[in-house]
Amino acid sequence: MAENKTLMTVLAKENEVMDEILTCQVNIREAVKQRDWMELEKNISRIQDKTVEFICLDDERDSIKKADFTPEEHEEMKKIQSKLIKSKIENSSLSDYVNISKGFVQNVLDNVVPQRRNVLYSKRGAIVKHEPQSVVLNRVF
Repeated sequence: MAENKTLMTVLAKENEVMDEILTCQVNIREAVKQRDWMELEKNISRIQDKTVEFICLDDERDSIKKADFTPEEHEEMKKIQSKLIKSKIENSSLSDYVNISKGFVQNVLDNVVPQRRNVLYSKRGAIVKHEPQSVVLNRVF
């Protein structure tokens, strides 16, 4: 019975940590959209700490050898798994947003600085990219 309480305690802590990780991910997405780099750094640091904490809890949960789980334990594990999936989706959407933004900026720079569109080839036939040139704008995007 003590093993059951220990497992439920670990699962409850994992659930809390996942809630904090999801909150950090939302804050990271908002910081990227608003270009608040200090907030982004703070949340990245927090999410790294929470990730280490989650891994330690997960190792602790794995160390508790148990053949069958009670319905409450199984339900708690399903909640944690659903939060992990939500976290993965959040990471994917942020990655897509960053890649789309990067592509947009790259396209703007290619159109603004036309000499960058010229293609150069190395001796072996590989495409050589130009070094980025400095572009000064009088607007903030």
